[in-house]
Amino acid sequence: MPEDMRAVGGPGYGVFESVEDITGYMDLCYLSDDDPELYADLFSTVGNVYREIWRRFAREYASAYCVFRMGDDLGFQTNTLISYNDIRTHILPVYRDIVEIAHHAGRPFLLHSCGKIFPVMEDIIATGIDGKHSNEDAIAPFSTWVSLYGDRICNLGGVDMNVLCLKTEEEIRKIVFRTIEESIGHGGFALGSGNSIPDYVPVKGFLAMNRAANEFRLSQMRAV
Repeated sequence: MPEDMRAVGGPGYGVFESVEDITGYMDLCYLSDDDPELYADLFSTVGNVYREIWRRFAREYASAYCVFRMGDDLGFQTNTLISYNDIRTHILPVYRDIVEIAHHAGRPFLLHSCGKIFPVMEDIIATGIDGKHSNEDAIAPFSTWVSLYGDRICNLGGVDMNVLCLKTEEEIRKIVFRTIEESIGHGGFALGSGNSIPDYVPVKGFLAMNRAANEFRLSQMRAV
């Protein structure tokens, strides 16, 4: 990277997703009832591995990063993927330790997590995260996230993936302007896509979002 450039990222992905990959989602759900001890041991073992990975990452690579980031999709469109209590018991203590590692290295911590995770958001915020990314209008508009949590964490995203795929450039421009206007006054936020950009997103939709954001910013600078 250029001398004055830094990355946003981290090693691998998340605690829940790693456990899910080991067993498969359906078997993980069965396991939670059939063998609670093994279920807990899986999360404990994976959690300890992640703690060590993040310690080494922070020790050896922190200078290349301005923000540490972890992705761990805890939910889907209508709920979390496992119970709220299981998230609190088996996952969030690991988050708390990873956030502490990030802060000890002098870096803010960003969590990417898809889904309707409102029932555990207060618990997630209590782990010390600095920002949260991912939003889908079918779950809640970005304005809901910033109004509920913007006084405590930075919210990242705002422009639903369907908007980038299906709307015209002018429609995208209007949505970007409205999203920014609704977010101002609710703490820190960073405008972008509601999720990672896959290859099926039209380039013109992605560029229209960026142009609109820059246009809004320039208009505000001229007004000062």
